[in-house]
Amino acid sequence: MRSRVTLALLSVLAVSAAAWFSAADPQDDAPKSWEKLGGGIFRSTAMPHSYAIVSGDKAMLIDAAASPEVVAKLGVKSIEAVLLTHHHRDTAEFASDYRKKGWSVRAPKESADWLTPDNVAKFWKDSIPLRNSRTAYFMLPVGVEGVDCTIEENKPLTFGKWKLRPVATPGHSRDHFSYLCELADNPKGPTILFCGDAFCTEGKLWTPYTTDWDHWTDVGLKPMAESLRKIAKLKPSTLCPAHGPVLLKDAAKALEDTAKLVDEAGFQKSFERFSKDRLGNQPKYEFLVPKEQVASGGDKPWSKVSDHVWITGNTYVIKSKTGDGIFVLDPWGKKLVEQLETITKAEKLGAIELVAFSHAHYDHFDGVHVLKERDRCEVWSLDLVAIPLKDPVKLRAPFLDHRPIKFTKELKDGETATWGGYTFKFHHLPGQSWFTSGIEATIDGKRCMFTADNFFHQDQFSGTGGWMGLNRSSPAVYGTSAGKVLDIAPEWVLAEHGGPYVFDKEDYRRRVKWGEAAAKACNAVCVSGDHRRDWTPHRVSVEPTLTTAKAGDEITVQVTLSESGRDDPGATVTLRGRGVFADETLTFGAGAKQTKTVKLKLSATLPAGRHVFWVRTTDKTGGEFADPYFAVDVN
Repeated sequence: MRSRVTLALLSVLAVSAAAWFSAADPQDDAPKSWEKLGGGIFRSTAMPHSYAIVSGDKAMLIDAAASPEVVAKLGVKSIEAVLLTHHHRDTAEFASDYRKKGWSVRAPKESADWLTPDNVAKFWKDSIPLRNSRTAYFMLPVGVEGVDCTIEENKPLTFGKWKLRPVATPGHSRDHFSYLCELADNPKGPTILFCGDAFCTEGKLWTPYTTDWDHWTDVGLKPMAESLRKIAKLKPSTLCPAHGPVLLKDAAKALEDTAKLVDEAGFQKSFERFSKDRLGNQPKYEFLVPKEQVASGGDKPWSKVSDHVWITGNTYVIKSKTGDGIFVLDPWGKKLVEQLETITKAEKLGAIELVAFSHAHYDHFDGVHVLKERDRCEVWSLDLVAIPLKDPVKLRAPFLDHRPIKFTKELKDGETATWGGYTFKFHHLPGQSWFTSGIEATIDGKRCMFTADNFFHQDQFSGTGGWMGLNRSSPAVYGTSAGKVLDIAPEWVLAEHGGPYVFDKEDYRRRVKWGEAAAKACNAVCVSGDHRRDWTPHRVSVEPTLTTAKAGDEITVQVTLSESGRDDPGATVTLRGRGVFADETLTFGAGAKQTKTVKLKLSATLPAGRHVFWVRTTDKTGGEFADPYFAVDVN
């Protein structure tokens, strides 16, 4: 059925754009690897799609998803240039192969950070473990030697009878460009837009998690919507995406309608906006400490929350009821040592007896490495939070530190532990990150809930810590966690980044509604209709992300499908060996979470250094949907 629809669409293209495709095709019959669009333009049948503009025995390519061998089936003798829409490895897969043949591979100026060999090597050096969240997705394992990153917007290119105008369309990636193609002698005639992954199909984004340029805001979704409107104003006759069918009719409307859905998803990145602008009449509830603490980095003087609780920045100190020892929750940075000395002297406090971490982001745990008492105190966390902290190279996750942490106690969801006359109940409270806990306790007569970076005061930041696929976060889990806090109904919410506040039931009812509304908005732009499936680079994951070995060693990795445990339609996963080991292909059937163990034999001639391996994931859509990788440090 799908092939008949495609054939019909291509037939419509040949008729509706007859003036544009007036020249005879160089091939009477398009080879099976290519679909003939007419006028010397072809599309590769495999997804992601490359496009070829053929003139005589030469071709201009849009993206390098098709190999030189596949392009040769068009009967061309040489490639004028390969124009990349963006740096992603699925669309740039064969860029190095074209360079090795001496053909030009060109990309936007903005792509240099993610395509040139030195910058790619630096990226991989800095990414395992990842200290920040400003990552790039679908990175090539190694850069492209000789790639020409000089394409600029509105500096047109010519090839044969065609004129191609580069158009900056950031969103799917920071460096994304599209190419508007028209007949050089008929600029007012029909136009075709090679739009890469700026557009997939009406209302849908391909791998929408690539718009998560950080973990906090709509900083990627906003330019995504702006780019869609920008190319809609160009009024292209035809849209040619890397993923999705060729669009031959009402392109401007499809782009505008998609932009509206992207706007809504971006709007829902902020609980504060939702509560204020959609629901109105925001509840009033007070901060428990001066607002000067909000967004501080632990550099402000300690603020007293109650007789036994203080905060500065992200760090809480709780004094024991049975002695003068203290519990430090979420120690951050070197500044903390000085700050602890200040408060222990001023308040006549004793030694650190207990350290715990609310979640697995370095600004909530890396101070443990500089505490004088770190080898003498207990160290606690929820067992899920401990996973990336014990082994920082096990998982792909942001905001980690390379130094592992040893724990004396790992608590399960709902488990309690006592210290200093208090009972602490640990809850799995995913929101900003999957690796987040909520800690419930009664302190100084108040029922308290430490909520990490999940739920800020509605007037602080965006009212939440933001959701991001890389963080294994989503609005759905945010809403569920808000419901947990609503059911517990503490008197105080001891949020971090300086913002503890008085709990308000109406506020948390709104947070539950926000989670539901945001999930609906995200579902709407997902190809599968389920943001929990599409809005994550971790639907397939490989552990560990980094292994240390010697040349010739055998290493073991675990490949997992659907790490959230949902039922999955199944997938094919290929570990690309790049000559270092034999390619390994795994088939996962439909079902819930599945893990397969793979043993890989490294080449005995492997040079020292970091070697990164691309893991290709495909499902029934035909395109790569997840972004797993792993690396081996050879010594």
